[in-house]
Amino acid sequence: MKITILAEKPDQARKYATALGSVKKGNGFLDVDTNILNGEVVVTWGIGHLVELASMDKYGEQYKKWNMENLPFQPEKMLYEVKSSTRAQFSAAKKQLEEADLIIIATDPDREGENIAYSIFSKCSAKVKSTPKKRLWINSMVDKEIQRGFQNLKDSKDTFNYFVEAQTRQISDYLVGMNFTQFFTLLAQSKGLQGVYSLGRVQTPCNSLVVQNDLAIKNFQEETFYKLFGNVTKDNKAVKFTNDTKYPSKEELAAAIQKLGLNAPKQTNISSVKKEMKAKKAPKLFNLGGIQSYANKKWKYSLDKSLKTIQTLYQEGFLSYPRTDCDLITTNEFEYLKANLEKYKTTIGVSFENVHLEPRKEYVNNDKVLEHYAIIPTEKIPTLSSLDDAQRNIYQAVVRNTVLMFAEDYIYESTAVTIDINGSIFTAKGIVPKNPGWTKVEALEEDKKEEIVTLPAFVEGESVLFVPKTEEGKTKPPSRLTEASLGGKGGLMDKLGLGTPATRSSIIKTLIDREYIRVEKTKLYPTQKGSLLYNLTKNILLGSPDMTAKWEDYLKKIGTGTGTQKVFLNNISNFISGTLNELKKKDIDTNTVQQVKDSNKQEIGSYLVKEEAKVYKCMQKGNTSEEFFIFKNISGKKISISQVKQLLTKGKTGLVKGFVSSKTSKKFDAHLVLKEGKVSFEFAKK
Repeated sequence: MKITILAEKPDQARKYATALGSVKKGNGFLDVDTNILNGEVVVTWGIGHLVELASMDKYGEQYKKWNMENLPFQPEKMLYEVKSSTRAQFSAAKKQLEEADLIIIATDPDREGENIAYSIFSKCSAKVKSTPKKRLWINSMVDKEIQRGFQNLKDSKDTFNYFVEAQTRQISDYLVGMNFTQFFTLLAQSKGLQGVYSLGRVQTPCNSLVVQNDLAIKNFQEETFYKLFGNVTKDNKAVKFTNDTKYPSKEELAAAIQKLGLNAPKQTNISSVKKEMKAKKAPKLFNLGGIQSYANKKWKYSLDKSLKTIQTLYQEGFLSYPRTDCDLITTNEFEYLKANLEKYKTTIGVSFENVHLEPRKEYVNNDKVLEHYAIIPTEKIPTLSSLDDAQRNIYQAVVRNTVLMFAEDYIYESTAVTIDINGSIFTAKGIVPKNPGWTKVEALEEDKKEEIVTLPAFVEGESVLFVPKTEEGKTKPPSRLTEASLGGKGGLMDKLGLGTPATRSSIIKTLIDREYIRVEKTKLYPTQKGSLLYNLTKNILLGSPDMTAKWEDYLKKIGTGTGTQKVFLNNISNFISGTLNELKKKDIDTNTVQQVKDSNKQEIGSYLVKEEAKVYKCMQKGNTSEEFFIFKNISGKKISISQVKQLLTKGKTGLVKGFVSSKTSKKFDAHLVLKEGKVSFEFAKK
């Protein structure tokens, strides 16, 4: 019996093969001699997606050029094609799949992994489609876990609905993107705007959130309010007793003071004294959004950078599966973590007493871990010096976060003293740490810290002199969104159900790459292009986070078998047709168009610079007939407007890292130099 294992990518295939036994390299596959599987075993692979949805022009000659008359575009049957760049590997994989008596799907254990596998099968013969299939479903790439997974394969039917969900998402995203990108791009071009206006089922409402946040900040009007508090002195210490009521005017504050009889100091009694010992447990284990948010706040890493770093650590076998939204583990993981606890602590250089050596429900719950557990270290521990800075930071953060569940809780005494004056409650709160516990290793986040306040020993019923005071406050504008507060754990996309933990980072990256939003010191700002897109879509459902969230909910139902692809795609089809009919009756606001045109032009030194789709067009002031171009992408590196400014004012940029040679594909660092309208490289002197 021949068994063909289909991996998602070459390095994954090599990991599987070496974990199973001895390996002999073939053309696009690996022969494996193993005792774990019975039969002739080969491992072949994709390179991510070998097969993709066909481009629009493959559906007919009339689609080769964008035209409003072709919209809505809704083919009866979706066409798939082998990617031109991966045809050789597809042929190699197809040959091994055609010869198989059993196929083991061993792509990434997630929805997209399912889609990659079944899209490859769709371009193979009917024999491949009917060949018996099993599914490898594991959470880490260490040899022991790989071997355990191959000894306990799932039936492919158990995860088939994940493929249906992923394929439905892929088709709907394709149709929404194709129709609305063409429509809005053609509309914008008819008004003299250049470039492509890309729209997407999740991308567009996400852009709306950034623009709405920006508008809320710009339109914010500061308001003054007034509060009443009182000072009570005991043991030579003045204690502030506060009240939550905010008064919008001095007149209302004065009326409250009069009503409460607080025109002067007042002798009164302590109403209650409540002391309580409290315990704060270590933070929850990381899911993908959690570690992305942590890294964005601590090191300013983009969500995309964090995901790629975690993915690398997973592929090397150091961390568990990354694209998880679960922050729990099972007792199996807890036991191996406990067994390796001292090794982990030594690796990251921390020391504490191991107090909680039994599973606690905040971290361990067998019933609630369904597909994948939290991101935790595996039993394979790296040498930290072998990791780059980002890998080392992320790895240490995950290990620290994991081991803290074994540490003692943070114990503190909380005291609340209240005074009741004619029904208004004034409170003084005290916080006194008793045992730092896990906070010795990982400090409390700034927004979760409580000020340490030691109160005098008040006694319930004791007589005190309450000295009334007033203070003025100002309302604050909304906080500007960051990648973490938009796409991280507990962020807006999470709360509104936009995208999945695995897709949110790529959605935000797409918005940045397509110049709808920009990042400044981790904060997100809309560009003029992003604002135009918002104005075009704010009154239709495509720009609505609510509608997209409902779509995501139904897609999840498809994944659980309680929804169908047919129903969802019919709804998408009706949505596209109805929305396009509505949009064709509308026009773009001319003021917004002019703002976008103006934003694409600026003066830099002695030049006028116009930003176009692929270049910066540079013209001498006073002589616009002489022009030259600076490409927006040079040797695989995106050139920013700030680097253009350096070229035009200084003739040279700072050292730019990460260019890629077109000849050797190797990375290199260099300065860019501008001479007589031409840009060249200048290499740093060693």
